[in-house]
Amino acid sequence: MSPSRRQQFIPSRPRSEVIIAVAVGVGIVAGTALIIWLIRPGTAGVPGGGGLVARQPRMTILLALAAGAIGLVVAFVRRSRHRPRFGSRGAIAVGAATVVVLAVVGGIFWPGGVVRHWPRQPKVAPTPSTNPVPSTPATTSKPGTTLKTGTTVASPPTTPAASATTTPPTTGG
Repeated sequence: MSPSRRQQFIPSRPRSEVIIAVAVGVGIVAGTALIIWLIRPGTAGVPGGGGLVARQPRMTILLALAAGAIGLVVAFVRRSRHRPRFGSRGAIAVGAATVVVLAVVGGIFWPGGVVRHWPRQPKVAPTPSTNPVPSTPATTSKPGTTLKTGTTVASPPTTPAASATTTPPTTGG
């Protein structure tokens, strides 16, 4: 082949289109993974189980509304016939910042609060053992001695209880 027959290579797609297509594909995959993570089901009995949608539905609504509003700002700026004062990127940045500030203010003044606070979980008491523990400590000291705590061990009572239970002698007859 002679050098004169060579032609310049013209790609079928411009590089900017390929970059946009790859970015959109990565965004779709990341968005799908985020949605799956947000709506994952909770585990029974596990505090904090489940995604943000299950645990904080009001915050989820606020975030979805803010994301939708930012999308509307981007669409409005991109499709506008008038050239924005700050350029399209500046107008999108100002509009997105305004939406974020409005979302924060809306979250502050949301009736009943945006974030749901769960009540504290009660502490689970340990299960009782099969061997009961005596309620009074057994003392191994001799009666009449003083223990380390300063108390004196009492001596057993010496009452004539045995003679009280005997039957009186009967008279013959």
